[in-house]
Amino acid sequence: MRVLSKATPVTRAYIRYATTESATQKASQAVSNATSAVQSQGLTKALCSLYKTVTSPLPAKIQAPLNKAVGILEPILYYSEVVYHLGKQVVVRQNFTLPGKADFLAVETQLFKVLEYVKIKDVKSLKDIPLDKWKSGALKTFELSSIFVIGEMIGRGNVIGYKD
Repeated sequence: MRVLSKATPVTRAYIRYATTESATQKASQAVSNATSAVQSQGLTKALCSLYKTVTSPLPAKIQAPLNKAVGILEPILYYSEVVYHLGKQVVVRQNFTLPGKADFLAVETQLFKVLEYVKIKDVKSLKDIPLDKWKSGALKTFELSSIFVIGEMIGRGNVIGYKD
């Protein structure tokens, strides 16, 4: 057994990984295939097909729990994609714009005026409000929204939908 002294430095062999033009072309081709798959199939199907190609060499014991997780996540991804595209159409058709910093400041000042109106003293941030005040505010909000829903039902003359 050879013992290294403090004087002899331990060096690691320098390994150079050669990148060739073909490896770069393959990577760019894979990226373009993935983007075209997302554009043609949608994000959910593209992610699921990518998952299948990545997990195919894995053993069955590892694939089974992953398949269950993907089975749960696939509908969530699909419906979130549907909501995203629907929201995008609504934003375009209604000409919505994102709120700016001035809008947030205006809402904040109005919120603090409301909090002063409900007689919560010395409120500098929302974290300063005690839990019982949050609970009572949530209960009052629920009461008002339920009264609104009941009023709608009375106005329609039906619990669900309108009468024909």
